[in-house]
Amino acid sequence: MKSSLFVSDIVERGLLYAIANDRIHTAQPLDAAENWHFWTEPKSPVLEWLARSYPPQSVRIAYLDAMLGHEHAEGIEAHYDVSNDFYALFLDTKYRFYTCAEFENDTETIEAAQTHKAEYLLSLLNLTGDEKILDLGCGWGAMLKFLQDRGHRGKLSGFTLSKEQLTYATQELGLNVSLTDFITEDFDSAPYDRILSIGSIEHVRPKEIEQLYQKIYDALVPGGLAVHQFFSLIREPYPTSMVTLQIFFPGSLLTMHSNHIEAAERVGFKITHDSIHNYRPTLRAWYDRLVANKERALELVGLEIYNRYMTFFPVSWLFFQQQEADIHRIVMAKPA
Repeated sequence: MKSSLFVSDIVERGLLYAIANDRIHTAQPLDAAENWHFWTEPKSPVLEWLARSYPPQSVRIAYLDAMLGHEHAEGIEAHYDVSNDFYALFLDTKYRFYTCAEFENDTETIEAAQTHKAEYLLSLLNLTGDEKILDLGCGWGAMLKFLQDRGHRGKLSGFTLSKEQLTYATQELGLNVSLTDFITEDFDSAPYDRILSIGSIEHVRPKEIEQLYQKIYDALVPGGLAVHQFFSLIREPYPTSMVTLQIFFPGSLLTMHSNHIEAAERVGFKITHDSIHNYRPTLRAWYDRLVANKERALELVGLEIYNRYMTFFPVSWLFFQQQEADIHRIVMAKPA
């Protein structure tokens, strides 16, 4: 039965999808060292070519278009509404950032690296302390909590589509967070001085990007800033990796970076900052922490979900290693 599923996955979804799905559904917890080595070590040129070339683009487009028919909330809930306690096993203990950190050296902890990232974004926000800020896809409220800790006095609000994250952000941290789809729903209480997103623009589909940027532009005061951290495709709009992505984020599809910039400029933004950063150390740090907490993870979420994240982190590491995408930090300024 399992072998027939593997063959059909290869035929319909490609080699990368089939192998990832097969390893996730193995009968034992994945061996940490073997699993990381399997995904991150170079393969033969033939296998690399097959993984990148099959299924053909027309098949990829048809499959991805069908997946994009799902509601945004379905993909977010599938990935995030697993268990807050499970995520706490591998995220930084201070803020619970589930986004690319900023490691300054090889010996830093994930806590220090996530603080560096937050400080970097804080510098891009260019705050006086009284600004009204909206965080789109705020997760567990990490950046809102960071701003609170730094003494920000202005109103802080956040949107999430994860019920687990909402519970934590509102009940544990007491933050002003609502269950809102920022892609399709209005921004209540506009205008804002700053609109922020960290690792959520990835869930905005290519056909929705310009409409979202227009909504952000309209919701900002004159002279306001939108500050985003997200990763975007470099070379092609429908790579085979986007098919494999559906295992982990059903209904998501990344956008070409050039399309992000062009859409933002069309609605009136001026791009004042665009820097590229390295996601791979963060992915490895999360992997190592998950491995260190294997027994507790299995108790909380079971074998299949444990193996899914054990697969997700090295597959994502490979995605960046092969330079299919870059992670950017961008400032979009609305003219005064």
